[in-house]
Amino acid sequence: MTPTAPPVDAPDRAFFPCFNGYRGLAAVAVFVLHATFVSGTIGRTPSLGIFGLDLGQFLIRLDVGVSVFFLISGFLLYRPFVLAHLRGVPGPELRDYFVGRFLRIFPAYWVALIAVVWVFRQSGPKHSIDNLGDFISYFGLLQQYTASHAYGGIQQAWTLCVEVAFYLFLPLWALGIRTVARRAKGVVRVELVGLVVLFMTGIAYRMIVLSINPRPLIELSWLPAFFDQFALGMLLAVVSAGIETGHVRSRLAEFAGKRPWMCWGLAGFAFVAVSTLFDLPLDYRQLSRGQWLAWTLLYGATAFFLLLPGIFGDQERGLARRTLRHPVLVGLGVVSYGIYLWHELWLGRFFSTTGLPVFDVDVFAVLGYAGMLTLTAAIVSWNFIESPVLRLRRERSLTTTS
Repeated sequence: MTPTAPPVDAPDRAFFPCFNGYRGLAAVAVFVLHATFVSGTIGRTPSLGIFGLDLGQFLIRLDVGVSVFFLISGFLLYRPFVLAHLRGVPGPELRDYFVGRFLRIFPAYWVALIAVVWVFRQSGPKHSIDNLGDFISYFGLLQQYTASHAYGGIQQAWTLCVEVAFYLFLPLWALGIRTVARRAKGVVRVELVGLVVLFMTGIAYRMIVLSINPRPLIELSWLPAFFDQFALGMLLAVVSAGIETGHVRSRLAEFAGKRPWMCWGLAGFAFVAVSTLFDLPLDYRQLSRGQWLAWTLLYGATAFFLLLPGIFGDQERGLARRTLRHPVLVGLGVVSYGIYLWHELWLGRFFSTTGLPVFDVDVFAVLGYAGMLTLTAAIVSWNFIESPVLRLRRERSLTTTS
């Protein structure tokens, strides 16, 4: 990676047409993981006939979709800050940034939470809101900070707690980097050194927590535990923005952009490695420090290499990019937030409606029932909640700036 002179004219905004496809893949991966887990499929999958492996070893690792979401957030949200930094202009308007993040996350989440807790009355001690503390924890996405609320409400929303914390952290990080860069030479170098520190902080945090408590309940679901993964997405933002503004020329990025099949091959290698080489148990609270280290590094690597073709290179070329831009996958990506929010409810309703036992049912019945209702709910959420709210925000932004 080498600095170059910035161009006279740089585009104000880049478009990444593959990213809805990435979102669709990640949301489907998480849904398939949960469906195969509650149906009992993971515990009784057939052998693949290769070195004694079975399909369950790979299905249980589909929560790598969460890492894909984290890297996407790190890339897309940090990139405007880096562009402003490299161009020497003020960063994104913080009011618009925070309003935009709030509207993207909370309205749709609140509707899904109301459905889970009060409309369908999902069973379980952590699916009820009985007092003000419960209300503030779940509606404020603060549940992961108390053991009595952790993983409650909408269970998978623990990742939204991480995302919201990252939204609050990111402008502070950008301000700190800009302040340091004013006193040092080489804006790109400051960015890169900062991200190395952030990455290592995430690793160190996990190791320290596990040294104090080998079986932590909630501490590894807090933002610092994922600094390394967000840092990888932010690294992609720095390189991409640096190339766009002419401050960086990266031969590795050029190489990756021309060989998407190699990037996906490396992503597949990392995924197979984390699925087969470290004997990771189903219960994350049973992982050793070495297993946690392998997990976070290889999940990050899987997501990192998966995203490369959608950031660098000609976005019109290559089977990988054509796959990501297929209308079906793009459509799933558009409604991916709804898929993520609603699928646990419909997986639970399958068992309460049919009376069939958990962990002992046909996975295709679960996938069909929950998949159809989840997709329906996601489409309704997008068309009647998410899209109208975002459209109102854009109209308001145009009115206030005109």
